[in-house]
Amino acid sequence: MTKMIGLTGPTGAGKSTAAEAFRSLGAEVIDCDRLAGDVLTFPACIRQLQQAFGEDIVSGGCVNRALLAQKAFSGPEETKKLNAITHPAIIEEMRRRMDEYKKEGASAVLIDGALLFESGVYRLFDTTVVVLADRELRLERIMKRDGISRRQAEERASAQKDDQYYLSRAGYVLDGGKGPDFLKNQVKDVFGRILEE
Repeated sequence: MTKMIGLTGPTGAGKSTAAEAFRSLGAEVIDCDRLAGDVLTFPACIRQLQQAFGEDIVSGGCVNRALLAQKAFSGPEETKKLNAITHPAIIEEMRRRMDEYKKEGASAVLIDGALLFESGVYRLFDTTVVVLADRELRLERIMKRDGISRRQAEERASAQKDDQYYLSRAGYVLDGGKGPDFLKNQVKDVFGRILEE
């Protein structure tokens, strides 16, 4: 039986490192950030986005992501419109890929996404794994990774839930603050336990 595992956590905690560790141990990985980009190429999604944000967001058959972002993040109502269009498409594509891996007989599929709890999709998984790290360390990582100021990093971190939110919902918790090798060893241990469940 294929195990469906959700992986989430606040930005900068080490989620990408954990996802790679799961992949190296044989899990198939579905990256929800990548899916978000993929759905912007789906004709039905493009049509809905044009209706909501204007014909000019598409040129040469492709969505101008910078212009879409500018319009969609101009206010909470606009962001809500974007999410109402893209989230169902992302979830549908995620489910399609999960089914595909299941048919292929994969031992485990890891779904890597920032909003697994908020969106409710965590209910589709056998368990969830959360990666957490100290806020200060996360801020340093975000600034370095994205080349942004401390204020911008703090805005991003503040837009996410606190550790308690994740802890109260997680099946397993990984410490992403002690370096990549420590995290990879935790993944190995947790993955073994999940496969035995």
